[in-house]
Amino acid sequence: MTNPNLISCKSTFQRINSRYFFILVIILVFYLFRNSYSQDHIYPVEDFYNRNIELPIDHNNPDEGSFTLYYQLSSNFNFNNPIIFFINDSQQAHGAPGDVDGLREEYQFDSLFNIIRYEPRGRQYSYIEIENEDGSINWEKAYRIFSSSQIVEDIERVRQNLLSGHPNKKIYLYGRSGGGYLVQEYLAKYFRYVERAFIRCGPNPLIMEKLGFIESRFLLNSLNTVDSTVYKKLEKVLDENVVPELNLLWLLNRLAYQFQDPGPIQAKIIDELFQNNFDTYQSYMEKGGYDYLKLKGNKVLINQMGIGGFLRPIECDGKYLLGPPPDYIDPIYYCFRDLSSAFIDLIEKNKVPSPIFPSLNKFEEVETEVFYLAGKNDHMSPYQIGVELGKYFPNYELFISDDNHLFNKHKDCYPLLRNAFFKHGNSSRQLKEAKKNILCKEWKLN
Repeated sequence: MTNPNLISCKSTFQRINSRYFFILVIILVFYLFRNSYSQDHIYPVEDFYNRNIELPIDHNNPDEGSFTLYYQLSSNFNFNNPIIFFINDSQQAHGAPGDVDGLREEYQFDSLFNIIRYEPRGRQYSYIEIENEDGSINWEKAYRIFSSSQIVEDIERVRQNLLSGHPNKKIYLYGRSGGGYLVQEYLAKYFRYVERAFIRCGPNPLIMEKLGFIESRFLLNSLNTVDSTVYKKLEKVLDENVVPELNLLWLLNRLAYQFQDPGPIQAKIIDELFQNNFDTYQSYMEKGGYDYLKLKGNKVLINQMGIGGFLRPIECDGKYLLGPPPDYIDPIYYCFRDLSSAFIDLIEKNKVPSPIFPSLNKFEEVETEVFYLAGKNDHMSPYQIGVELGKYFPNYELFISDDNHLFNKHKDCYPLLRNAFFKHGNSSRQLKEAKKNILCKEWKLN
């Protein structure tokens, strides 16, 4: 006869085993999911040249947790040689993960220089989760953790990690446009670690405000140089919604990147639309980067660049974008306010503070040698910014090229300037010779 106590013990043992088995399955699934998730956001190679470091999600609140940031050293790396940090902001995609050598070749940095490229926080290999449980974006968290001040701290942590065995070695910085703004913000706090900094067309919100936001009148001035009646036609085209307003404004702004003098092509498109002719407008809509509505809804691009890309316009030109609308048509104001609308809404509802910009007086303390490359025809970061910055940085050199924001007109000149500056400094004979080189067309102020 079967012992009932034995049956009871056996049943209890089976229930316990089932319960533990179920818990074990859950743990295993969680581990596999977590491991798979982690691998998607960890660069697949880790060695001397490819490095991952743990950094705080919020440098102001380290208890919030950490994320992994990826950075790479060029293949010629030698601690005895100068180290250039290539500064990317969240809107930029200069270089690619694992291809810092391609970046070095593209910019023609001398083989003497070591190049460092970091993956900005929020990108695939420096990933930070910002979604709520329902899949929506936590914009308040995004505003807090993707700010320029957080990126500056990331750069400083990379420097500390890289030079832990070389504490007295100084670095060099290179940044263009939004990256050039980050160079300024880094110098305001950590200039003592920087020997030389090259800024290419970097904006500065405080100076732009001081100048009266002259960048905002670029389209108005551009059209008036062609025909004073074109602006009125543009008003009518926008009023009648002949084409989507933001698409047209974005196109008119993007043309200033492509052409040194965009006025004629801008006027042609407006004239045609005024006559209900869509040929030229449509030809640009079919090209990449000109259709604003498609660009803003491009999830692949958003995933590549990260949500921080929507924040950067406010930090590069925040004094203007957060102010009242101009009494004239300006693509910069309307397009970038729309692009950053989620963050602007938080600021205007006082849910988050407005961006804080480094005081210009901080630059007076900076001992770093600073070289600023400006473009005479730059519609986004007018050359006057470079002129004004020279009033604050003590060891400063300005070169105004007859070029626009992309600097493609005299592209053989710019490696000469970069390498001469980084090798020899502002007061060197080599830099003076580079500035006078036949390949370089310096535009002089009257």
